[in-house]
Amino acid sequence: MRGAALEEQERTGRCPGVSPRRERVSIVTVFNDAAVRQGCLDRSIEAHRDEVADVDYVPVDNTEGRFGSAGAALNHGAREARHDYLVFVHQDVYLHSLRTLEEAAGMLAEDQTIGLLGAAGVTPRGRFLGRLRDRVILAGEPATRPTPVDCVDEVLFMVPRRLLDRHPLSEEDDLAWHAYAVDFGLRVRAEGLRVCVVDMPLTHNSLTVNVDRLDVAYEALAARHPQAMPVITPQGRIGGRPRLADRIRAAPSLSAHRWRYRWLRESLSAHAASRAAGGSPCLLGDIRIDVDDLLTRLPSEPPLLVVNVDHNSTFTDECADTLALKRAGRLIRLISRPLDAVADAIRIIEPGGPVLVTNLRLADLAHIASVLPTDRCVVGFRDSIGYWMVLGTSHAVMPATWRSPRATPLGMPVLGC
Repeated sequence: MRGAALEEQERTGRCPGVSPRRERVSIVTVFNDAAVRQGCLDRSIEAHRDEVADVDYVPVDNTEGRFGSAGAALNHGAREARHDYLVFVHQDVYLHSLRTLEEAAGMLAEDQTIGLLGAAGVTPRGRFLGRLRDRVILAGEPATRPTPVDCVDEVLFMVPRRLLDRHPLSEEDDLAWHAYAVDFGLRVRAEGLRVCVVDMPLTHNSLTVNVDRLDVAYEALAARHPQAMPVITPQGRIGGRPRLADRIRAAPSLSAHRWRYRWLRESLSAHAASRAAGGSPCLLGDIRIDVDDLLTRLPSEPPLLVVNVDHNSTFTDECADTLALKRAGRLIRLISRPLDAVADAIRIIEPGGPVLVTNLRLADLAHIASVLPTDRCVVGFRDSIGYWMVLGTSHAVMPATWRSPRATPLGMPVLGC
């Protein structure tokens, strides 16, 4: 039989009992909202400062538009940084560990075939790797050791200074605020280096979905790196011959009705959810996008409690209590728990208050309905994120968009009716 120590070494790439190599890092961010930065990134660095011997934090102020691109601002910050491994991260990120960043830098130092290491990325087959919290859900598959991907997300990525000196981040207008990490990865990959992802736990408290000029950035990448196309990114596919399904979806005669195909498919999942949850009303929607609308309709006290179901305990959440963050001026509290610990956590932290439970599977709904009151409950579904559930709130205060035809599953009544 295989020993537990050997299995652990193969799973993590580390020898049991041997501390992983750590290298000091410089954390660089560009910000245009000091309050957001202070409430997320600054707070997390202060909370974990004792984990590392030397915190080098370089916030680059762009509140007055001094820099015309993220690349220009981050290159400027890198020149002021003191260490050989540079972590570029968004202002609205809460880091759950600084020690993990140093361990990731140690992986870069030990394996110099890696030119770019991200906290999240996408494989050529469209798998999202890197376990993190995206707004109010857990996203990505675990990557316990550096794993190759097509590209990394700009939310957090790490590069060795020696490479950045040769390949500064693009400062061109067409890549001003999008895909600059994708471009960097394509350039270092052309030198024979790898682009990888490894778990660096964080919460991305993004308040907006910025796609302005994203198409311009993708067109620029396709023109600059034709030999590397196609590339799969978190937002879609760049370059290459469009697939038949994509061409059909893009047809002008069908584009206005595109939502109906997903609506029909997701309606089947909604009916299964209603049965599993004991007849609870269901809707179709992406809670990552709708959560702020929900927050504006809830009383300010008690704050919304968000419970992410972490089935395999693959997300590193250091909080014994909840993580408190603000979204659009409203406080929310976030925790991650295994399914069998969700009910106790809710009873202890927020008995009777509004609760959002995410990352639910179909089989989980029956369990939740058996251990928690569901008289003021609604179940939601979206293919890309699975099932979620809002508890402890009247249907009357829920967003109006949840009563729209697109949100109402086929054959089900409008929410609240």
